Amino acid sequence: MQDDDLYPEAAMASPTSLWSTPDRSRWFLIASSIKLPAGRMSIQTLTGESAFVDPACLGPFELTECQARRWANDQLGQTLDELKHGIDERLAEVRRGIDVRKHTPLNDQTTLTSEVAPALLELLKKLPGLIASSLARDPMRVETAKTTMADLQRRLKAAGVDLDDRFTSFPDRLAELRNDIEVRRTAAKRPADPT
Repeated sequence: MQDDDLYPEAAMASPTSLWSTPDRSRWFLIASSIKLPAGRMSIQTLTGESAFVDPACLGPFELTECQARRWANDQLGQTLDELKHGIDERLAEVRRGIDVRKHTPLNDQTTLTSEVAPALLELLKKLPGLIASSLARDPMRVETAKTTMADLQRRLKAAGVDLDDRFTSFPDRLAELRNDIEVRRTAAKRPADPT
């Protein structure tokens, strides 16, 4: 058999095992369904299984060392692909389970989910910056605060806290309050009209 032949046709049935002589000088690819006649030649698998077979029957199954290595590498690659696929499927299943738990109410008496605490913590962290941005004279900062509030409202709603539009209009109300105060200050600073 030449090295450019991939594997012996007689061993292409699946599943197959790679066998060798104990000194690894000869290699054989034998389908598990094939029962070789007993004999005096010792062969073994890489996992330690051993057998004594008739050496005359091994010819159709013999590989070169190069072919044996290629077959072992192919099997390793397939095994790793299967393992990766299995891990990916399991991780996807775990993610789905986590998503379900995140959106399931804590009990029958509430709409709150396990995500309520992180959502409220996020609100508390961002609140000082939202207030500062809402009170700024820069309209872009007020718009950014409104966008942040809308994002927080969506997160809180997903966690079971349903807030109305007053929540997202909070930056606008603070900006109006700042404008009203500025108008009053300006009016208070004007001198009284003598007429």
